Order: sequence, then structure tokens, then C-alpha cells
Amino acid sequence: MKLHSLTARNFMPYKGEMELTFPQDEQRNVMIVFGDNMRGKTSILNAIRWAFYGEAVGRHSRPIPLQEIVNKDAALVDDWRVEVHVKFDANGHAYDLRRVAERRQMVATPSKPEDFTRSIHLTRDGSAVSGDQVEAEIGLIAPKQISRFFLFDGELLQEYETLLIEDSQQGQQIKEAIEQVLGVPALTNGRVDIQTILKQAQKRQNADLKQVAGLEKQAERHADLTGKIDAIDRDLEDLNARLKKVREERTALDDEVETAQSVIGAKATLDARLGEQKVLIEDCERKEAERLDLLSGAWKDLIDAQLQIRRDQLEHRRKELMDSIKKRSGLAQKVSDLQQLLDTRECPTCEQVLSDERRSQIGEALGKTETELQSIDDSSAALQEISGQLDALSKIRGINAKDRLRQAEKDLQGYNVRLTQIENDIEKLRDEIAGYDTAEIARKRVLLNEKIKEEGRLQGDIQDQNVERRKLFNEQAVSQKAIEGLTKDRTQRSTVKVSLCSDLERVFSQSIEQLRDKLRKRVEELANDAFKHMTTQKSYRGLEINDNYGLQIVDASGRHVAVRSAGAEQIVALSLIDGLNRTGRAAGPVIMDTPFGRLDLNHRDNILSYLPSVTSQFVLLVHSGEIRKETDLAVIAERVGAVYEIKEISSTQSRLERATL
Repeated sequence: MKLHSLTARNFMPYKGEMELTFPQDEQRNVMIVFGDNMRGKTSILNAIRWAFYGEAVGRHSRPIPLQEIVNKDAALVDDWRVEVHVKFDANGHAYDLRRVAERRQMVATPSKPEDFTRSIHLTRDGSAVSGDQVEAEIGLIAPKQISRFFLFDGELLQEYETLLIEDSQQGQQIKEAIEQVLGVPALTNGRVDIQTILKQAQKRQNADLKQVAGLEKQAERHADLTGKIDAIDRDLEDLNARLKKVREERTALDDEVETAQSVIGAKATLDARLGEQKVLIEDCERKEAERLDLLSGAWKDLIDAQLQIRRDQLEHRRKELMDSIKKRSGLAQKVSDLQQLLDTRECPTCEQVLSDERRSQIGEALGKTETELQSIDDSSAALQEISGQLDALSKIRGINAKDRLRQAEKDLQGYNVRLTQIENDIEKLRDEIAGYDTAEIARKRVLLNEKIKEEGRLQGDIQDQNVERRKLFNEQAVSQKAIEGLTKDRTQRSTVKVSLCSDLERVFSQSIEQLRDKLRKRVEELANDAFKHMTTQKSYRGLEINDNYGLQIVDASGRHVAVRSAGAEQIVALSLIDGLNRTGRAAGPVIMDTPFGRLDLNHRDNILSYLPSVTSQFVLLVHSGEIRKETDLAVIAERVGAVYEIKEISSTQSRLERATL
């Protein structure tokens, strides 16, 4: 298959007509479309998908409603017609495919897909394909199941990386999708049909056995096993239905939570800013109270110098009075001691009687001391008064109001500047979350976690039920063999039918496993080939596939590489996709949207060199962060047959322009 051209009208950001012409030269089969994020690269991918399959997909491969596909600016001028026209060739025929959707006549403003009429037209070699055969013809050329192998974006790449995680829930889903594409369901559906016929035959057999004397117990045992298997099948059907519903709910919640992630972050930031605002307001109030207190006490600084002089004078006078009191106390003690000597007439130390001459000397000394004592006034009252004055004056001291007021004003200014910044942030954050129920978003986050847990529980229950079913099925097979061994029952028509259906069921089961093994082996070989071309680590032996189609890197010693970089996982995922692509279909176009996000330059160059050689056309939808047009395309410059750039006209409109390298 090879694409020739794509023309779209009013499709997503492209108002009016947008056209792409794909390169046809086998040696120059690369087309590159440059565009910034949110400008319309993925919309080109969706335009091709919508033309072929009538759907565009967003996050988690969820369909985008038709009314959301129509360009917003076109809708504002009441132009609701959306159209995609693709020309291509396949299997030796030239095809012209056109899909159109228009607003119904009685609808003013479409609000749901049912508000549109849809039509599809296909010609093969110039002849129209009848309407009821169009979808079947497309299914022969490019079945919808394989679209994920040639139309994929960065999100799909991440999905395939989950296959590298053993027993991951999403990996199991992708495994089922892979086997759907590779044809395994053709056999599994056949086995289901055989199992249905087998159950009917077993029920008939049980009814027949009850009519045969001596086989009542075997019939009851066989019927019991059949009944248990039927019950498990019903439980499995219910569990799978519940699992599907939970997955859909989980995916929807995941989208809602992811969309609201910025709102959740803004709410958390708003709460933090409000808390900071409260603290700053309290700091401002405290600092303002401190400033007012300083102003009310600033007068103390004005009289502090004069008061200090008076405090020094009083302190000096208090010292004099204390010295006087100390001297007077000493003289009083001396008078007392001398008077005691005269009264006792003996020395208190040696206890000898004092002579008259010595007593006369003591009397003279006593007289002089008494005279000196009388000359010193009692200063206790004066000392008490001065101490009181000093205590009063000590309470009136300078507070360094000038410097402290300057610092308080500086602190207040800083607080108010920061408070203004926070208030501006709060206003912006409130505008950002306006209209969102943040409590509801938080509730959905909790609900999402619950759905993830419920999904895991259901998968565990399904696994347990399958184990129990296999156990019962084996017991039933043993019981069936015992019944077939009974001579009188061998001719029973129902038993022959059960035996035949059991054999067919085993054939289908063995065929399914053989097909799976064969497909896995083929995918492994092709993925290995791709990996060796794309990896920069040439010492690796290659890749080894597991039951879920996950791939492990094997080093030179034959050991699995347990810890891999994000870039290495992307290379492995790309190798898997290439292996699946070449297993599931003949060589055709591959359109990749934003595939190089985590790759170094050498890996990117290897991919650019390899993929054009295994595809009929290689289309890259990239932004400047992945590939710079001026410097990064030397490795495939000779293979580039077309270059386009997406130009922004407005937030809701883009234009596609032809460009050159």
C-alpha cells in the first residue's frame, strides 16, 4: 500500500482545505511534517484514520466525538461540513476514498454525533465500489486492527513499553490486541464455537446416560462437572463484562484526572499561597504593633541623656552614703568593743587583768571614737530615698527607637511587597480554577485509585476462575474417557458426538498454542533484526520474547538486562512494533507522531536510517525539540521526498505549508 495524497476540509485545527502530497519515489520515500505542540500534527494522523475507519482518537485511544472534529472557527461561521479525501494504491489498484460528514438540516448547532449525516465513497481504478462493499474493501486493503501498526503516536509507543513489564495489566490488554491483529482470534473463536457444541452434546449425553442402568452415578458425576463448568463460564462472562466496564470507567477517570491535573496543582499552590498570605498578614500586624509601640516610647530617647546625668549623680551620692553608713557602723562597733574592755577590766584574748595605765589609754580612745561617731549622721533614710529615685529613673531609659523603627519599616515594606505578589498569585490561581470543582476532582482521584484496584482484583478473579475451569475440564475429560470405555455405551450417538467435539477442541487448543508460538517466534526474529539496526549498543546479543510479546534485551553473556534506560525501552518498543508490523501485513506506509522524545542523537539517527528501508513510505510528524530541520537530518537527507511545516494562525487554527530542508 502507498499513499498519494491527503486532502482535508475543516478537520480539527485546519479551517478550509488542507492538502498533503506523499512522496512516491522508492529511494526518497520519507516525508517530514514539522509542527509545534498543540498545532495539528496528531490531527493529520487522525485525518487518515477518520478517512479509512470513520473515527478519530484522543488520549488512551478514546474516540473523539464528531462535533469536536469540526474546526471551531468554521463552526462559528456556520460551516459544519468536514471532509477527508485520500488517494492511494494497493494490491495493484488505484483507490480514491472520500468520507464526508454534514450537519443535519433540522439541527442548528450540533452537540452530538447523531446531529450529522455521514457518507463514504470509494472508487477502484476509476469505478465506484458499491456502498455496502466499501467497508469490506477497506478491510481487505488495511484492516482496522492493523491500523495501530502504521498509524501510531508517542502514547502508543508508551503502551507497547508496558509489555516489557511482566504481568502488567495494560500489557495483557495489548497482548490481546496484538493477537487480534495477528489472527489468533480466528482460531480462538472457532474453539469457542466447538466448546458451545460440546456443551450441548454433553448435556444430551448426560440425559442419555441416565436412561442406561448402572450408569446413573457416572451420569450424575458428568452432569455435575458440566454444570460447574457452565457456572464458571457464566461467572467468567460476568467478570469479563465487569472488567471491560471498569476499564472504561478507569480510562475515563484517568483522562479526567489528567486533564484536571493542572487544576489540582493550581489548587495545591493556591492553598499554599493562602497559608503564606495568612502568615504574612500576621507578621505585618505584629510588626505594625511593634512600630506603634516604638513611636509611643520614642520620647524616652529624647530625655535619656539628661536622665543619665541625674542617674550618675544619684549613683555617686548613693555610694557616698553607703560608705558613710559603713564607716559609722564600724565606729559603733569599735565603741562597743572599747566599752566592753573597760567594763570587764580584762583582755578578751589572753584574759589578763588590764593595768590602770592601759585602761586610761582605752578610755581616751573611747572618747575620741564616740566624738567621731557623733560627727557622722545616720544616712539610712537618705540612702533609701536615693535608691527609690534611682529605681524610678531606671524605668525611663532610651529604646533606640530610630534604628529599630528603621528596621521595622524595612521589614514592613518587605512583607507588603511579598504580600502583594502573593495576592496577585492568588487572583491568577483563582481565575485558573474558576469553574472547576476541586473537591470533585479530588474525589475522582480517589475513585480512580479504587478503579485501578478493582481492575486488578477482577483480573485476579478471572485468572482463578480459568484455573478452576481447566481443573474441572480435565476431570471431565477423565470422566468422558471412562464413559467411552463402557462397551454398552460406545454406540450412544451423543457420546460419539462428545468424543468428536472433545477431539476437535483439543485440536483447536493445540493449534492456537502452535500459532502463538509461531507468531511469537516470527515477531522475535523481525524485532531482533530491527533492534540490531537501531540500537547503539552493538554488544547486545539481541531480544528475547515472552508470552505477552514483551521483549527482554539479552547481553553478550546471554543474561537479561534488568535495568534499562527510558531510551532503551523506546528502542525495544519500536523494534516490537516493527516486528509486529512486518508480521501482520505486507510492507506499507508507517506514520509516526512524536516518536523521538527520549532518544539520544545516535539512536535517532539509527531509526531514521533503518525504518525507511522496511516501509513503503515513512512519514514523521515531529516538533523542533525532536528534530531540528537545519542540522539533524543529514543521515536521511537523500531519502527525504517531501517536507511540510504547520504554521499557527490562531489558537484554534493552523495552516500546512510546503517547505524545504
